[in-house]
Amino acid sequence: MANPEALRADFARMVGAQKIGALSDQAFCYLEGGQVRGHQVEKLQRIASVTKLFTTFHATETLDLHRRYETRIVVTNDELHISGGGDPYFEEEKLLLLMRALNDLGYRRFKRVTFDRNFLFYDLTLNEYAEIGPEQIRTRLAFFLSSRNSAAVDSAWRRVKRFSGEEGVDLSGSVPKLTADTVSVSDRNPLAYQSSTTYIHRSRPLHALLKTMNVQSKNLVAELIYREATRSKSLGQILREKGIPASSFQVYNGSGLPILSGNNRQDNLASCRTVLAVISLLEEGTRRQRLNLSQLVAVNGGADLGSFRTRFRGQPETHGAVISKTGTLKNSSTLAGVLLIGDKIPFAILNHTTNMPAVRNFQDQFVARMFHHLGLPSPEAYQKISIFPLDESPFFLQQR
Repeated sequence: MANPEALRADFARMVGAQKIGALSDQAFCYLEGGQVRGHQVEKLQRIASVTKLFTTFHATETLDLHRRYETRIVVTNDELHISGGGDPYFEEEKLLLLMRALNDLGYRRFKRVTFDRNFLFYDLTLNEYAEIGPEQIRTRLAFFLSSRNSAAVDSAWRRVKRFSGEEGVDLSGSVPKLTADTVSVSDRNPLAYQSSTTYIHRSRPLHALLKTMNVQSKNLVAELIYREATRSKSLGQILREKGIPASSFQVYNGSGLPILSGNNRQDNLASCRTVLAVISLLEEGTRRQRLNLSQLVAVNGGADLGSFRTRFRGQPETHGAVISKTGTLKNSSTLAGVLLIGDKIPFAILNHTTNMPAVRNFQDQFVARMFHHLGLPSPEAYQKISIFPLDESPFFLQQR
């Protein structure tokens, strides 16, 4: 068993050497032999996007991770209605793929496009918590379906093609072009009693959407999954039922984004001990769903995109041996997950700092020191999992 005092001493020394900030503002912890060890393991800290591990756990407890969401597209010659299935990952990539699929069927222009409230499309990056409702969705959908914005659509398609190429999906073909005279919300299908055709799109399984959410830190996806899970049972209730004290966490949303109101700010907080408890519970829930953790969370070493793509370059011995989530907010940087050392050792590093360029390097180096003290890395034989929202299957898998 490692000497916890020696690891704490390394932590203090490295915090000072890297000028991360006051030692009293930093925390780290790990679970070894059933014991939580580290520095300031009970202190509430901002957890930023490490929140998404909480959301992933929440999903394992309340949702079927093998579920696929169905979106129905009802069309006539000049009208289209989208009946959403609550798909939490319907962003820029998915909409452009929908447009291209309709182009392939011969559709180029509609007089009217409608959608219901279960269609959750949104493409803009969120930097703070925000409620995305039907009007915001209508505005963004209308943007993509306006001929005035063809240059922006071209640019978006190039981004999507780069993404697909990196994930091993071939998107050859022309830029999607689809326009609509009007776009509006309609919870009733206005084409129900007309001669129409229905095309059905099925998402990838929820566990694949969670993998994308964690690798790319998709905030809206996290929030939508969190809301769906909450309809069954709140995260707070589940954590309390699992014996985690309510005083050890404050979670307001599923993404980790701050909630800003004037000069007031609310952040998701948790103690280092609680982060470890959630990671352990997440592993249990993952096994119950007949999955493993690397199918849901990023693996270091460069195979997965996202923030891990540029992490641990100076620590090649750790590659394939860290499965974790990063988090970054103003003055906060976090890293939490498991170290593969024989068995899995849950760990967390929660930094409060203004020296953001240095803190990621510090975390990578400290993870290497953790391996030094706790045991040699046992890399997983990880086969890259594509996080693109479509595989090689056709976009529409069914027609009625």
